[in-house]
Amino acid sequence: MKKSIFLICVLCISSFAMAQSNSSALDYFKAKIDSLVADTLYTGNVYDEEMSASPVYARLFTPPVLYNSVINKAFCSGFDVVPGSGESTLFTDEKRSSVIDAMLMNVYREYPSKVFVTEEDLRNETPVPSLEKVDEVVKIELLNSPVINVPDNVAGGLKTTVKKPSYWRTSGSFDLKFTQNYVSRNWSQGGDNSRMMLAILVLNLNYDDKDKITFTNKFDAQLGFSTVEGDTLHNFKTNNDKLRLESTFGYKLVNKLDLTVKSKLETQSLPNYPTNSYDFVSKFMAPFDATFSVGLNYKPTWKNFSLTVFLAPLSAYNYRFVRYDHLVSRYGIRETRHHREDFGTQLVVEVPTATFFNILQWWSRAEFYTNYARSFFSWENRFDIKLNRYFSVSMLVNTRFDDSSPGLKDEKYGYFQLKEYMTLGFSYSW
Repeated sequence: MKKSIFLICVLCISSFAMAQSNSSALDYFKAKIDSLVADTLYTGNVYDEEMSASPVYARLFTPPVLYNSVINKAFCSGFDVVPGSGESTLFTDEKRSSVIDAMLMNVYREYPSKVFVTEEDLRNETPVPSLEKVDEVVKIELLNSPVINVPDNVAGGLKTTVKKPSYWRTSGSFDLKFTQNYVSRNWSQGGDNSRMMLAILVLNLNYDDKDKITFTNKFDAQLGFSTVEGDTLHNFKTNNDKLRLESTFGYKLVNKLDLTVKSKLETQSLPNYPTNSYDFVSKFMAPFDATFSVGLNYKPTWKNFSLTVFLAPLSAYNYRFVRYDHLVSRYGIRETRHHREDFGTQLVVEVPTATFFNILQWWSRAEFYTNYARSFFSWENRFDIKLNRYFSVSMLVNTRFDDSSPGLKDEKYGYFQLKEYMTLGFSYSW
């Protein structure tokens, strides 16, 4: 009997202490919320007995619940102050409820993972689920009910979708250029008629994880035709023909400096004939050049200008293949063989497309390779003046030096080669 009386006394004292604590917390939230809504509404004591009995604050003392009324108000009318008449207790509670609704909506937006209970669960007296982290699903056990599995992408009844960022980027450009020149036979200064067409296709597939890894791939295809006055065997001849695929894999060591593996494959698509001759001097896989190298790639940038400098000292493998017997000596291969390979040093400097004055675009690529017995150098430049979105004037300049091909040596220019042309036509980028 004495023990029972003692337990009853302890329970009474605990209940009184909790009531005092809850009362203090309730007064605290009242003061904070009323400071937002009641500054201009009341001149007397706000916390009268009728207001203190209001159930408006009940939602602040329960685990977060996804209330349908809060969602509907957010999508229908926002969280504007509810209009009313006078300074009645009902109007005051409506304003307090609006402030609490805004607080709950902020929780739904910023902390959706903290909301485990919906209003339907609350009406069905569903117990509050455990906040423990579960790898696959969150399991809510109901009394005398089967287990409900809540997927990872559902928070408080709202389905959320998390998309993995894509680090792949594609781009490209296509150009179709034309040049035409006509001179009548009786023109005082003389001259030859000519027509030229040039098509350029560039495709890019690049990967960048914004941290360590970059992987760039560029396919460059060019094909040009022209007429030659005095050539009775060919109506058109190829004056520009290139197929090139270049790939670069980089691993970031420090800022702007990558450890890089680079490869380049290059050949042409159609045969090229000298004037009044059926004996072609180049064709698909004649020659075919491949280079594989490992080195360092430096990528400095300045405002609207950037470039890449790749150096592979003594770690570049060069391979050349010529398909036809009568062309092997022309491209520096012994007559009894069809290929040549060696190791050397490679340097590649490239200027990605840079824009000047909003209309002039410049792209440049310079490559140097040597095995210390022979050397190869190529410098390509392209200038585009954009007339509008679809038309431009283009100028291409390509210089080469290759002392490994005795059949290309000229009496006047030696091993130095030059090709240049200017065209006007269609241009489109994506």
